[in-house]
Amino acid sequence: MKIGNQVQEDEVIAEFLFAECDSQRYKAGILHALGDHDITLLHKPNLNDQAENRKRRNLLGQTRGFGRNTDLFENFPAEVKWYKAVFEKQDLDEVMYIDYSYWNELSGGTRLPLAAAENIMNGMEVFGVSNQGFIDINFAHKNGKIFPRLILVSMNENSRVVVLEGHARLTAYYLDREYIPDELEVIIGFSEEFSGWGLY
Repeated sequence: MKIGNQVQEDEVIAEFLFAECDSQRYKAGILHALGDHDITLLHKPNLNDQAENRKRRNLLGQTRGFGRNTDLFENFPAEVKWYKAVFEKQDLDEVMYIDYSYWNELSGGTRLPLAAAENIMNGMEVFGVSNQGFIDINFAHKNGKIFPRLILVSMNENSRVVVLEGHARLTAYYLDREYIPDELEVIIGFSEEFSGWGLY
């Protein structure tokens, strides 16, 4: 793991929403919450526009509980230092899913995408949820589609790393490990308070 420049929280929020507005699971909810606002708020964010930043912050709060202590962001630390980082393949192998029933089951209790990918290839489905989404992402990745950066979190550089946003993409990468790039740029947030986040 190579830590790069620090990034502002507004950039993390924009990246999170940009990724999830392309998600089969979350797209409809985000577009509904977006209402009459222009979709460019998500596709071409102007991080220098504070009004835009407030709208995106509110949107992530409505859809995923950010800043409201609910849903994905329940007990999430209020102060997180965010950085660009580069992960090599061996770094990525150790990245864990959030501690959540679906991902726990799919990965056989390991919370590791490599284990989940092996189960998917063996035909395992969890809670009646189709694996087709992973297969579609994998196909697009192999055919050159560029996906948003994964957003990861950790207590510090020596603690476990957990996915905040990008579970499906990370899983899909492992369906054909040879296509995982040698180096992958991600965003990672650090806070010792992640010890109190129930999904960590």
